[in-house]
Amino acid sequence: MKADVIHWLNRLLAIHCRSFPQYMRWARPHVPAGRGQELEAVDAIALDQDIMAERISRMIIDADALPRTGEFPMEFTDLHDLDIDYVILTAVRYQEQDVAMIEQLVHRLQSFAAARSLAEEALGMSKGHLDTLRETALAATTRQGSGVGVQGSE
Repeated sequence: MKADVIHWLNRLLAIHCRSFPQYMRWARPHVPAGRGQELEAVDAIALDQDIMAERISRMIIDADALPRTGEFPMEFTDLHDLDIDYVILTAVRYQEQDVAMIEQLVHRLQSFAAARSLAEEALGMSKGHLDTLRETALAATTRQGSGVGVQGSE
């Protein structure tokens, strides 16, 4: 496998290993009583990303290369002690960025079928995660706007 393919696969790996949901597994936001479903959604996304990261790593290793996950962005450190509602809205923004980057990686991997296929699968999964985060943010906003606690409205 060419060095540039390994580079782009490592970039895809870093997106999954150093995402905002991955960071939030270790840096817990303020979650009021009865509001754990938001954190459960973020945890489920991180678990999906772990599975995808393992597959990406395997492809890199099978090409006799070294997986490189990178570091969490330093800006994440300012976000760990905030309220869950703000964190979910922030997660939506970061997930939008991740989807855009993965779309670019799919394009860059056009000539490499196996790598492109894996990137396309990662893109579909990431778009699904974005939908989940948007729905979670909307549900939280609806609860706040209606004055409803744990139960949603309508």
